Amino acid sequence: MQNRRNSPAQRPRANPAATRPRQTPRPGQATRPRQAPRPGQTRARSGAAATRRPGARSGVALRPQGRGNPPAKRKSAQKRLVSWIALAVVVGLLWFALDTVITLGIGTPRFYNIYVNGVSLRGYTREEGFELFETIESQWREKSYILYYGDYAWTFAPSIIDADLNAEEAIQRAWNFGHVGDIFARKAQVKSLQGDPYRLTSNITYDEEKLAAFVDSIRAAVNVEPVDAVVAAELEGPRLVSESVSGSRLREDDLLELLENLLIYSSNEERIALPVDTIEPELTTAEAKESLGENAPISTCSTSVDGSSRNRKTNIYVALSRFNGMRVDPGQTVSFNEVARERTIANGYKEGIEYSEGESTSGIGGGTCQASTTLYGALMQAGVTVLERYNHSMTVNYVSPSMDAAVTDSGSKDLVFRNDTDAPIYIYTSVDDDYATVQIYGQRPPYRYVFHSVVVEGNIQPTGVSVRIDTEGRYATYTDEKVLVTEGKKGMRSELWRESYDWETGEKIDSLTVQISSDYYSPGNNIYYVGTQQRTTQAATPTPPIAW
Repeated sequence: MQNRRNSPAQRPRANPAATRPRQTPRPGQATRPRQAPRPGQTRARSGAAATRRPGARSGVALRPQGRGNPPAKRKSAQKRLVSWIALAVVVGLLWFALDTVITLGIGTPRFYNIYVNGVSLRGYTREEGFELFETIESQWREKSYILYYGDYAWTFAPSIIDADLNAEEAIQRAWNFGHVGDIFARKAQVKSLQGDPYRLTSNITYDEEKLAAFVDSIRAAVNVEPVDAVVAAELEGPRLVSESVSGSRLREDDLLELLENLLIYSSNEERIALPVDTIEPELTTAEAKESLGENAPISTCSTSVDGSSRNRKTNIYVALSRFNGMRVDPGQTVSFNEVARERTIANGYKEGIEYSEGESTSGIGGGTCQASTTLYGALMQAGVTVLERYNHSMTVNYVSPSMDAAVTDSGSKDLVFRNDTDAPIYIYTSVDDDYATVQIYGQRPPYRYVFHSVVVEGNIQPTGVSVRIDTEGRYATYTDEKVLVTEGKKGMRSELWRESYDWETGEKIDSLTVQISSDYYSPGNNIYYVGTQQRTTQAATPTPPIAW
């Protein structure tokens, strides 16, 4: 009976293995015996489509179309992946081996990029490195250098101070670099030397006492103190007596560093200049000549002493004489009271007229203020910086208002100045019967200075009163008699202005006109005298009777 063909929708998919034609065995090839089907298994007949009963297993599992690769393709991809991994591992190992050979080198081990005492050991074997430094140390010990300064010269060699190079330890350390440790550590060390060499210094030893003695011998010859130019004070002014001499000083720390470098690194130079500083004197010949000019003072101030008592003139002379021939160096500050000293009989001062509390009185050192005022005028013309100055309590008759400089023995008022020029100044003073004079020699100021006193407010009337008893009866006799003997000075307000003129053209520089000071002078006291006698009232004399 014939089987009915299933419709396409009902027909099961054919098993490729079941439909594959039977192959005839090649000659000599053993034929595989047919196996009997397992129980429940139906073998498909040749030439017909295999059918599967519900629940029956096929010899080959059926896979739905479009889901994953067949097993053969998947196995092939896995094999290719394993092959690529193995190839990468082999290439990596080859690259590491090649890089290691390139980095560490092959053949006889040698030094890498390392210096000892400035000498490169690169490319030397260990034995060659030690032999090289044996030769270097032998030459190094006897190599000498000439250290010089001016006409002086000293020979220096390591053998002079019993120096030893002691390079063995440093060479061994240099050899260990890249030769000791595992392969990774060695490669890392050698690679670090490719951009920057490793430098080692041997521990050089020497006799410290011999080195100190060598430095002492140089210091003793090199260190010379400078000598200032000498200016003598003469009647016509200061005069250059002797010129200056520059000094020199050895920089010992720099010398020790130089010697250490010569011991460690050596030098191709055979003559080496010593580290020496030139020390200029405080007053050089050039500065002295500039200060002296052509023996012409840069400023002069004179005030009249005509009419002053002999004691007052003496006090002015004593104060100014302490400044005669004085040299004031650049940056130096001077106090008038310190130089003039305390106004005492022991210091040469005498009793003279001075101002106190609005009137003239007598005291030791009276007239000293005229000395400070005369000095102040010369300092201002010379362009010297005045740090401290005071006006008098009342106006004085020997200079214009605001051009005075009051000083007191107590120190409450002082004249303090500083030399801010680049050269010393020299002060000369003189006092005769007519004038007290101060002259200053030094560096000419940048401009010629002219000073003007300006009275802002004048004729301030006195309000204070002083009463004195006339014991001699010169002005008043009775106690109830009050006589005005001295009218007090009028007070005023004034200012001091400074104008600047060009030395060459004489042109006034308006922008440099400045106010120096603003001062107030108190009016003096009106001085009255009263007598010492009391007035008496006499009884009236009776009129005698008239005789008839």
